Amino acid sequence: MFMPDETWSRFVLSGTNLIPGELQVNDPALSRMDTMVEIRRPDNVSLPIEVLKQLSRSCQRLLVDPHTFDHQELIDCLMLGSTLVCIDHRSDIKQLELAHASSANIVVKLELDQSMLSEPEEHLSLLESLSSHVGDLIMVKTRMPGILEEWWLILPRRIRGAWKWIMAPAEGERITLPHRNRIHSWAISGDLFIK
Repeated sequence: MFMPDETWSRFVLSGTNLIPGELQVNDPALSRMDTMVEIRRPDNVSLPIEVLKQLSRSCQRLLVDPHTFDHQELIDCLMLGSTLVCIDHRSDIKQLELAHASSANIVVKLELDQSMLSEPEEHLSLLESLSSHVGDLIMVKTRMPGILEEWWLILPRRIRGAWKWIMAPAEGERITLPHRNRIHSWAISGDLFIK
């Protein structure tokens, strides 16, 4: 279904626009893109159902990060046509197991921050234990340039080898990382795909 070293065009949903680039969710340009969309929303705000339906019709393939800990919202995204959907790595283990029992198209998401570099033990231990409970796709997102490379270098080989990695660096482009054979795909700034 997926080839190694693929590229996703990465956007944030803002109303019915995708940013950067200010594309409408029904823009014909999306039909030639594998698109990753972040849906940033406050707690207790429901998924934008109609927008997700339109995106799934518009995009070649759609990877959605609905910023959720709830497996039911992942199932909703898949039912609306998403190809892959993310669930936060800090979700309750029951939610993670239910999500992965429901579909092989679930991606565990790790939002990497500076504190995880200074005190990596907790999240690395969690990643290691999760690898035996869920599928093998994981996305690492950063909002600070430079920390993905630093983190990747300290990542133990046993954890790196347990997952297929989707990298979504703050830099908005591919960065040079060793051990590239475990990198499944890159999610890079969507405006690079707009002509």
